[in-house]
Amino acid sequence: MSNNFFEALHQIANEKGITRETIEEIVESAMISAYKKQYGSNTNVRVVFDRDKNTVKVVSRKMVVNTPRNRAEEVQVDEARRFNPEARLGDEMDIEENPLESFGRIAAQTAKQVIVQKIKEAEKNIVYNDFKDKEGDLINGYLQRKTRDAIFVDLGKTEGILPAREQSPLEHFKTGERIKALVLSVQKNTKGPSVVLSRANTKFVQKLFEMEIPEVYDGVVQIVNIVREPGLRTKVAVISERDDVDGVGACVGMKGIRIQSIVRELEGEKIDVVEWVDDRKIMASNALTPARVKEVIETRSGGVITVVEKEQYKLAIGKAGHNARLSARLCGFDIDIKTEEQYREFLSSSESRAMVEQLFASKDVEETPLEELPGLDSRTIKLLEAGGLFSVEDLVETSFDDLMKIDGIGEKTAKKIMDILAESIDFEDEMEEGEEEAEKEEGERQEEAGKEEGERQEEAGEAETAQAVDEADAEK
Repeated sequence: MSNNFFEALHQIANEKGITRETIEEIVESAMISAYKKQYGSNTNVRVVFDRDKNTVKVVSRKMVVNTPRNRAEEVQVDEARRFNPEARLGDEMDIEENPLESFGRIAAQTAKQVIVQKIKEAEKNIVYNDFKDKEGDLINGYLQRKTRDAIFVDLGKTEGILPAREQSPLEHFKTGERIKALVLSVQKNTKGPSVVLSRANTKFVQKLFEMEIPEVYDGVVQIVNIVREPGLRTKVAVISERDDVDGVGACVGMKGIRIQSIVRELEGEKIDVVEWVDDRKIMASNALTPARVKEVIETRSGGVITVVEKEQYKLAIGKAGHNARLSARLCGFDIDIKTEEQYREFLSSSESRAMVEQLFASKDVEETPLEELPGLDSRTIKLLEAGGLFSVEDLVETSFDDLMKIDGIGEKTAKKIMDILAESIDFEDEMEEGEEEAEKEEGERQEEAGKEEGERQEEAGEAETAQAVDEADAEK
């Protein structure tokens, strides 16, 4: 094969970023396909490259015969002796062919088609692998064209798609305008890799913070959570790994210069940067920024009630409730926002009383599982749990008749359970302890009453003595 052919292939490979090994694999595949087109079979065929001379040869194993019937597997004796003068009939030998000289027009066309197809596939794989490694990173491109459903971005080697759902309502780009976006996903298809971009994903905001704020990029300031409603507001919770670095201050920058560059990239979308803390009350108050919270009350359900001034209520709720929604998502628990007047009404409502009862109904002492009661088999435990009894304390408060009402428990089983309770729990000691405590309290009360009575009698005696002295003085 001529040097010009190899030079052309290597030039294409360099332009497309294809390795020399890949080019040789492509040529080998093309030569074997062309050989099959020429002779009808590619059995016992291999392709040999001479990298020093930039040549390639097709080598096939054939049998030496007088009159070849199958050119793919047989060679005429005179032709064979050109390669090996000692060749004899019946010998098998390797026959070398120069593809450019031995292949006909159709076989050459087949080789060309295979080479072109394989180079395109290799190029697609290179582009796919290149962009697959960039998933989750920022990339720059230029608006090529746009439709109602998407924007198509020129990324150089391929075209990126920015769907409408991944755009902010505030954004309006013109043809040829530069676009920065997040590589959301890369997928293979018949036309090449499909690169889906996003400017609405929270990861896009995170990458902007890493790009604009060195402390975030270096890991000194950690982004704990980001929530966003594109076009309205973004909330970012950060925490500093060092005591001498203010996480919020590092993100905002002097006079807000750092955060403003991110706001400009988001076309003016509002961004709240707050400090992340484990305390629910403080975190809820921070999350409702820019509203000022007066008081935060935790609820038994795991959420909080925040109380704000009437003037701050609309700010805390936000347009169409977006600030309240984002705050709850940022914290990971429900946030109920009330004005002071609403909170006073809530305190006097039945809902508030029910919450208080639930709060104080929680038991300070952990209940004892039924499994810890000796002599109670697993079948009986399952029956008791099916009947709503899950602890020894529940069982103690249940009467004999109530036990028999549980499905699967008859009189014999109920009596056995009561006997186990009687053996395992000393009710008499508990009663005696209660009686002794009551007697002790009664004795202390009577003793106190006796002391008060003695003091009254003493005061009365002193009064009588004083009166008698006064009367004696009067007689004198």
